[in-house]
Order: sequence, then structure tokens, then C-alpha cells
Amino acid sequence: MSNGPERNAVRRVLIVTGGMLSAKEPSILRAVEKQLASFRASSGAWLDIQLKILASEALVGSRRHRRSRAYAQAPYRAAVDRFFSSSLEADAPELTEVTLATLLTIEGIEFEATTYSALYADAALRERLLASCDCVFASTTLIRDLSELAPMVGILKRPHNHVVAGGALAAILHHDWPGVPGLDVLAIGYGELLVPSLAAWMRSGFRDLTPPPTGRVTHAGGTTLLYSGVPESKDLDSLPTPDWSLAEKYHGRKFSVVHYESVRGCPYRCAFCNYPFLFDDTKFRYRSAKRIAADWERLAAMGVEYISCLDSLFTMPKRRLVELCELLVERDIRIKWICYARADDLADIDTCRLMKRAGCHQVQIGVESGSQAQLDNMNKRCTVESNKLALRNCREVGITSLATVIIGFPGETRETVRASFECLRESPPDVYYLAPFNTRVEYVPILNDESRAKFGIETSTDGRSSAPYWRHDTMACTDVAEHLRWFHRAMAEERVSLEGTTFYTGILEFDPKDREELLAFQRDVSRSHAVLRWTIHRLSAWAQRRLERDVTRTFAESRAAQRISGAPTDKRTPRGQSRRRSLPIAVEEAL
Repeated sequence: MSNGPERNAVRRVLIVTGGMLSAKEPSILRAVEKQLASFRASSGAWLDIQLKILASEALVGSRRHRRSRAYAQAPYRAAVDRFFSSSLEADAPELTEVTLATLLTIEGIEFEATTYSALYADAALRERLLASCDCVFASTTLIRDLSELAPMVGILKRPHNHVVAGGALAAILHHDWPGVPGLDVLAIGYGELLVPSLAAWMRSGFRDLTPPPTGRVTHAGGTTLLYSGVPESKDLDSLPTPDWSLAEKYHGRKFSVVHYESVRGCPYRCAFCNYPFLFDDTKFRYRSAKRIAADWERLAAMGVEYISCLDSLFTMPKRRLVELCELLVERDIRIKWICYARADDLADIDTCRLMKRAGCHQVQIGVESGSQAQLDNMNKRCTVESNKLALRNCREVGITSLATVIIGFPGETRETVRASFECLRESPPDVYYLAPFNTRVEYVPILNDESRAKFGIETSTDGRSSAPYWRHDTMACTDVAEHLRWFHRAMAEERVSLEGTTFYTGILEFDPKDREELLAFQRDVSRSHAVLRWTIHRLSAWAQRRLERDVTRTFAESRAAQRISGAPTDKRTPRGQSRRRSLPIAVEEAL
């Protein structure tokens, strides 16, 4: 590595978390500057631009409507004001920050902590923190692709320091790592296993980087790749629990909401999902119910009101869920919690009632589609009816429900989009999110050779776009905006559910009694401000024309390159993308 200071010198690490853009962005101008930097570094930004324009319609319309004369006289004003006055979710630091702070404290290494947005906005803060720290731990959990990571590393790198990046994006891109100037180490896998090795490296004056006993060190693109390997046991109880008291002390305040993780991986293999492989691991590992209950009891004693479970799937195994709920009730641990769940886990009304008694406040359910054929294409292993039943059960017992729907997955047609709308209309969740099909993760099952041939999938994935271009036999990325706009408009007009992006900030304190008034507000937003809607639609049409041209050019160049190189074109894998089959591990084996 580079020549570092003397061995055993005092070290300090700067922990940097967050994304390129923040909900607390201090300046619109700064936000635009950062977004433009990402677009310039992107290999294909027009789909991302189009999606952002689409998202802005409801967000800008909502804010503008709340400043209008009509809103001042609206019967729903009190309910809407009450809803948007809450922002508990934004109160707490990321779990990554707390985890790294805990691990560094165990190693006896001092830390500072901040976010990318804070560093970008405040030059004095940036220079002070970077000058005082000789190592930077940069989280990529909320960084979407290389076009965002590269500018961030450029901000963090100094002649005297060493930059280490780890997290979700590292897990996605390490297979074909191209390198990022200024990045010294890419850390892949379990932070609990990586930090001791990184701490020893720091104590050696950044000379000797020895992997964990289960890991390895390789090199690619001018970067050292440090792999953690995986724990010997599927039991996560041996891993340190993030110490939120450290975060309280560092930030000088209490937190109403904290984040918690009890699961690594996932026992299912949904065709679009990379959660099962995020930690360079293929096993489903989890903390025990007793350990979770003990951790939550401590958090409740600290005054925490809500626990946000970040697990890919909190309700599995069911025996753990039941045991945990019974422990929470038995010990009278009064804390509210939110989690991700599969619909079939909530199709049992008795389970939902037990979760509610144990403090479950909100669940996010991956409905994904109202078409059974599409659910089968996704390998969801659930039915449309179980999705509907789960949503009805949550409504009956008083658990707030959030449903996600994917638009554009291979096999999608206008009819299947309509089926998804009808599914939610028949069994409305409280909140819904639309997720456009995305191909930025190459190794998910839907992008293996067999699926590409079956659905005629073409992609332009190269790691430098958060929304790479794609097309398949029944739809293309150029069609997505039309379907998203129709879906949003139909949901608002028929007062089905609240759109998640618009209503995100107050969702933790959502009161079902205000539901109809909030839906009336959402419908009025979609109908009002004709000039704003016209402006956004014109802007969207401008972006759509450029998207269509860029998609045509991208795939034409890819086909031409394949012909010149002699590569087979029937695989439909542009830009030299590696072709990699997903790991065929059954649910029973993962458990």
C-alpha cells in the first residue's frame, strides 16, 4: 500500500453515510449540482431523468397545493397538516453509522461521523473532518452506482488519507470491479469481520492488510478488494449489537426511531432480488428471538419509540416470529416496530393479531404484481389471493400496510399493469410504492442466460447507471413512464391508496382515521395546478424523446460490437456484460 505514518500512531476514522441526495437537502442548487455530476458520469442517464421528472409531479404538486387558497379552505386541511408535521424517520442516523462506530469503539479507534450531503454542503465541515481523520469508511448502502460513487470518492480523498468503501454497492459491483480513482480498499461482506482486519491495517501504518480468517484479499482496477468470508454459524447472535448509546452521545440527542437488523440474506429466490447474495453469502442467517427481545428491551429503556427493522424478511422463520411476539407481550416491552413481510406470512389472521399485540405498527409487503403469471415469472412463490388476504388482514387488525408493485418486469403488458391496479383497488393497502424494473444488478436470477433467452431480455448494464436501459419481448424501458403515470393517476382518482414517495415523511404516525381525508387531498393534487402539470408533461416529453434515441443508439452499438467481436447475439447481452447464472439454492437448504 502507500507509505503511511508510523506504526501504532493514533488513528481516527471518518464514517460517511447517506446518499447523493438527502431528504434534508439544504439547497436546491446544491442538489442540482450533485445530480448533474452524477448524470455526467453516467453511461445512460435518460431513464433516470425521466423517472425523476415523473416523481417530481406529485411532490411539487403536493407542496404547491398546500400553499394554495383552495387548500386553506379544504375540509381535509387539519388531517394533512397533522400528517406532514411528523418526520420521525429522518431523525436517526443510518444503522451503518452506528454499527461501524460500535465496531471501531471495540477496536479502540476514535471516529467522527457525517453524511455525504453534509460534507458537500459545508466546505468548512468537510475540510475539518477530512483533515482530522487519516481513514474514511464510506458507506455505499444508499449510493446507487459508480456514477454516484466516483464523485463522492473524489470529495473524500486527500493526500494523507485512505478511503475504504463497503456496503450494498460494493457487494453488487465487486464481481467485475472497474476501479474508482482515489479508492484504496473495497470491503465486501460482513462489517463485523472486516473492521478488525481494517483496524490492524491502520495500526500497521496502512502497510499490512491481512484478511479475516474466513476471507481473502485480491486486487482489481487499482483497488484492493478485501473479502470478509462468512460466519461459521447461521446464528447471528455472536455478532455485536450496534450500540445506539454511542450515537446518542456523539450526536448529543435522543432518537425516537432507531434501525435494527436481525437477518442477513433471504431464504427465497425472487427473480428480481439480490438480497440473498448481498453479503457475498448465500445462506439465510438470523438472530434468535431471545436476542432480539433483549436488544429491544434495552432500546425501550433508552426511550426509543419505534424500531425500524431493515431485514429483507423479518417474518421468517415463523417459529422465531411467534416466539419473539410472545416474549414481547410476556415482558411487556412497549415499543412499536415496523418490518418487511411476505404476504403468505400474513395470510393467517391469528399471526397478524399476535404481531399487533406485540407492537407491530407497520409492514411493507412485496405484492409486486396483481397478475399470477407475473408472480410466477418472478418466482415469488405466493399468489394474488394471498397478497389480497394479507392486506385485508392488516387492515382488520390495525397494522399500517405498505405495498410495493414492480412495473415492467419481463412478461409485463398493459393488461398485467391493469391487473396490479385492480388487485390494490380490491384490497387497498394504506400506502403503495411503484418500482420500475431495474437491471443494475447483473447476477439476479432474471438476468441469467436461461431467463434472457426465455423473455428476450436485452440490457445495457455496466455499473455506471442507476437505471440502465432494458427491453424484452413484451415491454421496454421507454414504455415505463406511461404506465407509471397512468397507475398513479388511477390510484389518486379512485382514492385507493396513498403514494409512498409523496407521503413518506409522516407515515410512521399515520392515523387510519385520517385515511379518507388524505386520499381526498391526493386526488385534488392530481387534478389541480394545470400549468404545473402541463410544464412537467412537456419536460417529460422532452426527456422521453432523448431516452428513445439513446436506447436505440445504445442497443445498436452493442449489436454492432457483438458482430465485430464474433460474440453470439442470441444471448442479447450488450456492452460486454458478463453472463452469470444465479445460485440455485432451494429454500429448504437456505433455512
